[in-house]
Amino acid sequence: MEFRHGGFQIYWPEAGSRRDQRVAVAIRRDLVNKVIVEARTDLLDHPYHMVMDVWELNRAREKVRRTRIINCYDNWLGMGHCWHGESERQRRALEDVQWDQVIEGRCLLVGDFNAHSPLWNPLARARVNAGPLEDLINRAGLYINNELGVSTRPKRTPGISIIDLALTTVSMGPLELWSVDRGHPTGSDHELIIMEWASLERISATPSQDVTGWQIQTLQANPQALEEAKGDWQARAQSRPCLEDSCSSEDLAGEAIWIQEALTAVLNQHAKQLRVTPQSKRWWGPEIKEARRTYSHARQAWQEQGISTAELREARNSYYRAIRQAKRTCWETFLGGATDHPGPGDTARCWQALNYTKPKTTTTTPTLHGPQGQLASSIEEKEALIQETAFPQAPGINQEAEAEISPGTWHGQINDEMVKHALFHQAVQKAPGIDRLNFRALRLLWEWDSPRIVALARQCFRLGLHPPVWKVAKGILLRKPNKPDYTAVKAYRVISLLNCLGKVVEKIAADAIAHHCETMGVLHPGQMGSRKQRSAIDAVACLIQNTHEAWKLQMLVGVLFLDVKGAFDHVNPSRLINRLIEFNLDGDLIRWVQSFLTDRWVQLQIDNTQCPAHPINSGVPQGSPVSPILFIIYLSGVFEVIERSVTGIQSLSFADDIGLLASGRSVKEVCDKLQKAVRVAIEWGHDNVVQFDAGKTEAVLLTRKRGRELKDQIQRARVEVDGHCVPFNPEATRWLGVWLDSGLNLKTHYQTCMRKARAAENWVQHLCLSHGLAPGLARQVQVAAVQSVALYGAELWWQGQKDRLAGIQLMINRQARAITGMLKTTPVGPLVREAGLAPAEALLEARQLRYTTRLLSLPENHPAKKILPVSFREGDQHAQPGEQTPGNRRWADSSNRGPWSLGQHLARQLASILPADPSEGFESTIQTTSSQFPGQIEVLPGPEALAAAQSLSPRLAIWSDGSRLENGRCGAGIAWQEPGGTWKTQGIPLGKGYEVFDAELCGVVQALWVAWKVGDQRPVTILLDSQAAIARLRHTQPGPGQALAIQAHAIAKGLHATIQWVPGHAGVEGNERADQVAKQAAEAITTQKQRWLTRELGRRSQQGQRIYRPQKNWRLDPAAAVAPKHLASRYFQLKSGHAAIGEHLHRIQAQEDATCKGCGLSRETIHHLLFECRRWRHQRNKLYRDLELDGVMRPTAAEEHPQGRLLGEPRATRALLQFLASTSVALPRAHLRRTAERARRDDEWGLEALEEAIRTGEG
Repeated sequence: MEFRHGGFQIYWPEAGSRRDQRVAVAIRRDLVNKVIVEARTDLLDHPYHMVMDVWELNRAREKVRRTRIINCYDNWLGMGHCWHGESERQRRALEDVQWDQVIEGRCLLVGDFNAHSPLWNPLARARVNAGPLEDLINRAGLYINNELGVSTRPKRTPGISIIDLALTTVSMGPLELWSVDRGHPTGSDHELIIMEWASLERISATPSQDVTGWQIQTLQANPQALEEAKGDWQARAQSRPCLEDSCSSEDLAGEAIWIQEALTAVLNQHAKQLRVTPQSKRWWGPEIKEARRTYSHARQAWQEQGISTAELREARNSYYRAIRQAKRTCWETFLGGATDHPGPGDTARCWQALNYTKPKTTTTTPTLHGPQGQLASSIEEKEALIQETAFPQAPGINQEAEAEISPGTWHGQINDEMVKHALFHQAVQKAPGIDRLNFRALRLLWEWDSPRIVALARQCFRLGLHPPVWKVAKGILLRKPNKPDYTAVKAYRVISLLNCLGKVVEKIAADAIAHHCETMGVLHPGQMGSRKQRSAIDAVACLIQNTHEAWKLQMLVGVLFLDVKGAFDHVNPSRLINRLIEFNLDGDLIRWVQSFLTDRWVQLQIDNTQCPAHPINSGVPQGSPVSPILFIIYLSGVFEVIERSVTGIQSLSFADDIGLLASGRSVKEVCDKLQKAVRVAIEWGHDNVVQFDAGKTEAVLLTRKRGRELKDQIQRARVEVDGHCVPFNPEATRWLGVWLDSGLNLKTHYQTCMRKARAAENWVQHLCLSHGLAPGLARQVQVAAVQSVALYGAELWWQGQKDRLAGIQLMINRQARAITGMLKTTPVGPLVREAGLAPAEALLEARQLRYTTRLLSLPENHPAKKILPVSFREGDQHAQPGEQTPGNRRWADSSNRGPWSLGQHLARQLASILPADPSEGFESTIQTTSSQFPGQIEVLPGPEALAAAQSLSPRLAIWSDGSRLENGRCGAGIAWQEPGGTWKTQGIPLGKGYEVFDAELCGVVQALWVAWKVGDQRPVTILLDSQAAIARLRHTQPGPGQALAIQAHAIAKGLHATIQWVPGHAGVEGNERADQVAKQAAEAITTQKQRWLTRELGRRSQQGQRIYRPQKNWRLDPAAAVAPKHLASRYFQLKSGHAAIGEHLHRIQAQEDATCKGCGLSRETIHHLLFECRRWRHQRNKLYRDLELDGVMRPTAAEEHPQGRLLGEPRATRALLQFLASTSVALPRAHLRRTAERARRDDEWGLEALEEAIRTGEG
């Protein structure tokens, strides 16, 4: 059993699984300033026992006295019992403990000992299971604190039961208080026992009142309070001007502190403060209080034999039912709170509910062991060990001289848009640093005083200073998932929670550094992580394609996967600064990075205890937006050195995961190349203070060849990495989330993803029960949390495999039932269609086609773009003999059955759905510095734009338009009036396979050419009616139409050009003429191909669009999507004909006949329930009125199947849902109700998480 509570830190034993563990200790989080708790698993690690050291603190938060609490559950162990541990011998749990090592000084033993003895119960008639406990009490001289004659486990038989004991050592003495609290009974059959001991200092027992945050959203929802808060801020800021270029470093540091303190003061004054509390239960109410009071009285009466056991059981069950009902109602209200007009709030609640249901990882730490055998049991020892492991001093840290960097000019580029982007492109859910000011609070500050934030950011880069107050990180200790031993310190990692305002500046720096690296091309092309448009799938795809190319040449491919040791934590700041200088980065950015990396501090939080801040002098902080790009810059040099030193080696990487590929004719040749490459990497690492983790290094040999001799060679082969011999894995190897087997069929990867997807299904299924999320939100959860897991990497393996297709289709069927609530007998077609899910085959093909069109859109220097055959990317109409490799056009040969390389298969799939011949190639995008249009762009509101177009000043005006006919032909046209009043026109025929977007851009380029050829230096205005084309012309960033935008910018530089929007078909003569010319051009037949226009055919063509969107009616009904789940499921069941109605239940033999329960008619059908049953005549009249209000014709007697028309008409859904809500039509029968009730009883587990969220300000 697992439970959690946001107000308590809960400790569990490390030994055994959760089902084996019988003890737990919960410590109130608000006692952080009163006690420190340490789990002593070094003394005792057992599922039936726990040892906790509780240290009392003085006013200076220093440890002054330790009390050891030993929580015990004594019972039989061994063969045939619940747990036996390492020995199958039958024994009591107390016998497993070395008590001489555990009992020391002040000790309190508490627990359920399941033993009877006159030693603690004079009325006990016999000694039962008491031997080990009696021996322990006598040997250790323990004092029994139980009140004489008070039962700890009520019973009605003669005598009393005392099995829950509190034992103290002589050093501790008797407890000040031991009592049974009968006024607050729990679900246990044991009494609730309260114990106290005397505190060392008579200090206030008031729990901590530390503020953990503020309810910003509540403040924003109150206009008056928000205005008062804004006024308070403006009053504070009135006497403090924003920073200017004359400010000093001290001024900058002081400004950062002032903003933090002032904003905190404003929020403390005007926003509701959040504090940790152990008493928050949103479901607790008067009904539960009364039920608990009744149960308490019943227990007392039962012990006095005033009531029977059956009456006690009924009182107890009533108490349980009240709690369950209250929890369930609270949870279901939260889940089903969708509105008629779903918005961001509903979507946020959907993901919040999904997050609540995640299994929470344990946040406590046992006694830790270091890599050299160090033992850390106290908080101070753990802190020192974690500090040493997580923040080591990088080798050579003090050997580097500080480089002198001259100031730069980049700070002058910082503007409002740049800072706003950095602020608003970071999630508001991110945890804040020590100052508790999150991004939601900073967005509020932006509304009040954005110039101050902009000025602060600009001065950070001008002065090359990251303010000291932002350099103190809160270090959160997290368990790494799926580690076998959590007593090892390496099983933990530290995440740095940084100041959120500092993160805004870090985000600005990260974007600027990344842009410089991409523009200058200084990073290795095989580096995929932390760069835009370079995903983990791209890295794996490159590996697969390179392997396929080597296989064509009958070669073997070996891959060595290296892991950088320590990664972020081992970065040497001085070496990194030198690398930035080599990259010719602006001085402002280098100086800021230098400041950012020096004089950093971290304050660890271990088991709810805040440790003192300590300096760290190496590494880049995990959690900072700028750390990933800095790390890959630091690592970038190794790839060039390897490929330059070892012929035939290819390097791929994603962050700190490196893959080295070597091909050869034999296993020995492959091993030799990999051996040389790894030696070069290690040598480079020694020179550049980078270490590779030999223990995590893996190797795989990829081949489709078979044979015993080859298999033996592979098994014997080894690659030596820093003294560690690495064999080739015989099984699949995981790299970047993809399991690579030797034949690259990715079968293991598919099976692994399906297992994870099924686990995710089980995880989210409770959100989709009859009282769970509305269907629309349930669909979002299913697609995001389940389908995304199952289909990860599917673009790499999908080639029509029927077994995999069947597995994914079964998953989609289950998802559809979870979304709609339809019965299991519902046919798959209607089931999937009503859920708005795509069939498996369409889903897989769409994913693969999206990936192919994405590859086509990548810049030319992107290695993943080269996956596609050059004859597909660039065309082959003008290829010279020998220019393209043999077999490069296999994708175009429909008779070829493979085997296909990855690129050939992707090209073949996309070519099969293109409406035009792709032999002329696709538009190439380039990575370039984005430039603004070298002229003016005017997009006025409709009436103003029309008036401006009709009253143009004397200048050259050229009207442009694009057109696409129903037969798929496209054309562009331009029209202009010469000084004499004569109209001239030009048409540009494009032919099939293009969109209006292409034609509009083509028309603008042609218009600019005409203006340039006129050459009379007059200002020129280009008028068109496509705002999409105008938006594309504003910049030259990679994307659809980039080549045309670059061409337009180049021509416009020699003109005084204005691009102006005009409403289309508004009677403006120039626009109408251009439209006519464009239509005529579209009708013309042309043999000229515009290669750069076909860049996004697969995405923009009508044929391609059908691949990416479901059929028109394959979507959730909008009204049903937001309806409560229990109501929507009845609607969907009726719509499918498989519902809890007499006709269907009789057909599936769930009941003996089809009699209507409402009126007694012998045949209960959907038609009868909706239009004939006398029981629902009043509700039916309202249904007809609602249908008329929604514009739906009411049923008539002459209509043969009115139910089919109404259930198929989206406008009728709202009225039908209201009708179902007011009736019991299609409600489950008794056997279905029992099934639903069993599911509902389990639907409570989300409440503890919901309560925790309220305490932390998330719920």
